[in-house]
Parts: sequence; structure tokens; C-alpha cells
Amino acid sequence: MTKLSRVMFLLLCHITSIAKQIVFHYDADRIQEMIEGFDDPIYNGESASALSLLRSTTLVARRLERAYAGCAILTCTLWLVFPVLHRLSGNPVHFAFWTGIDTDPPAMFVAVLLYSYYVTTLVGIANTTMDAFIATILFQCKTQLTILRLDFQTLPQRALIECQKNDLTYESALIKLFVKCFLHYRRVTETAALLQDIFGTAILVQFGIGGWILCMAAYKLVSLNVLSIEFASMTLFILCILTELFLYCYYGNELTVESELIVRSVYSMRWVSSPLRFQRLLLLLMLRVRRTLRPAAGRVIPLSLDTFVKILKSSYTFYAVLRQTK
Repeated sequence: MTKLSRVMFLLLCHITSIAKQIVFHYDADRIQEMIEGFDDPIYNGESASALSLLRSTTLVARRLERAYAGCAILTCTLWLVFPVLHRLSGNPVHFAFWTGIDTDPPAMFVAVLLYSYYVTTLVGIANTTMDAFIATILFQCKTQLTILRLDFQTLPQRALIECQKNDLTYESALIKLFVKCFLHYRRVTETAALLQDIFGTAILVQFGIGGWILCMAAYKLVSLNVLSIEFASMTLFILCILTELFLYCYYGNELTVESELIVRSVYSMRWVSSPLRFQRLLLLLMLRVRRTLRPAAGRVIPLSLDTFVKILKSSYTFYAVLRQTK
């Protein structure tokens, strides 16, 4: 079972990577369309607060990708080290994949070891990069909703400024800004829907396999020496898998929460003294935004923190069953 667990968590990581790469390959045009959509002026706020939020989102996304990929590379590097230490100490080294050749000669051992490091690192970078990309799109949608909430809350004040600048009536300025905000909201919902349509199935595969990966890695972890390099590498690997699942659930949950706050922001603006026509438009908008954005994996499993907890519970259940077979 220990050897099987070592093989399985690597195999499952390859499967999740391939599933996402297939999506990126066959839906490349729609993904490119989604990325280019963020260049739309409606997504780039004009106020100082909006620009600050966009810069903050970009900075967090950059740091996330670097830290996440760096953790994966460090894990694979440690996987390169401990077979060497086993070899130097005179212990046999068993690779987690079939080679069909004798790895006892030093030259063949080094060749297979470097090949293993190359493949696992490539899969690690592929997984972390694709995960960070999807999470960043969710984060960007959440940020756009935050900007939109601020625009709704300050809409009457901005309408007064618009009147002075462009010589408009107050009602015309209100409706003009309202239409802009509505178009902004519609673009965000379209982007979120497109993201789910493209990556929903791949995320569902990730969730389905992620629990098994955690289970196999934990089963392998408990059999290792706490002070060994292999234990440290396996701990980092589990951290990477937890981060992978947490990113989807956290940013999906943040998008849902931010979407639920839109109604409050619309209601909290100073609409009491606004024209009746504008109030009717607000009522129609509030009915529209009550349909909360709830990104889901395969349109079945919601991307939420509750889902993350359920995956952890399922992984522990699988792990407990495996421990009983030992």
C-alpha cells in the first residue's frame, strides 16, 4: 500500500494536469477572448479607488503565482535529493514509475533521476500556473464587483459632477451613469459564466481527484521519519494540493459574497430624492442582481469554503479506510 500510494498521488497529479491542458488547448480561442475582454475600458476604472484595487489585484496575483510555483519546484527539488541520499547510504532506490531498464549503474541512475525531476517539475509548474490563472480570473471578477459596488454607492454624487462637466440634467446624468454600471455588471457576469463554461469540467475533475491525492499523500507521509528530507518534501506536496483546492474554493466564495453585496450597495445609495424614473430602474436592477453569481465545478459543486471543508473530510475518510488495511 505504501508503494501504491507513492505511485498513485503522482499519477493522479499527471491526470489533473492533462485534463486542464486539454481544456487550454481546445478552448484556446475562448480563453484568449476572455483575457482580451479585460482590456475593455469598462473594466479599467477611472477613480483612484478603482485603480488602487486593480493594482492590488495584479500584485496579489503575481505574488500568488510565484509563491505557488516556487513551492512546487522546491518540492520536486527535494524529491531529487532524497533518492541521491538513499543511494549514497547504500539503500536501494525504487522509482515511482516503470523504466524497463536497470537503474543500478550510476549513469543510468542519474539519467532516470534527472528525467523524473524534469517530468515532475514540468507537471508541477503546469498545474500551479493553470490553477493560478483560473484563480486570478475569479479574483479579477470579484475585484470588478467591488469597484461596481463603490460606483453604485457614489452614483448620485458622481451624477452631480457629471452635470457640471457636460451640462446635463441631473436625471440624464443619473441614467447615463446607471447604464454604464449596468453594462459593467453584465460584462462581469458574462466573464464569470464563460470561465465556468470553459473550466467547470476540469475543476470538477480536480475536486474529484484532489481528495484521493491528499489521501494517498497522507498515507505515505505517516510512514516517513519526521526529520527526513522525504517527510519535508511530502509535507510541501500536501501543502501544494491544499493550496490548489483552496484557491478555487476561496476565490469562488469571495465572488459569491461580493455578488450578494451588490443589492445592499444599490439600496444604500442616496436614491430617496432621485427622479421616479431612476427609482424604477433601480428596482429592476435589484431584481436582476438578486441572482447571485455562484461559480461551480461542472455546474454541480459550488466553489465555496464549505466545499473545501467537505473535500478535507472526504480525504480523511479515505485515509482512515486505507489505514485499516495496513
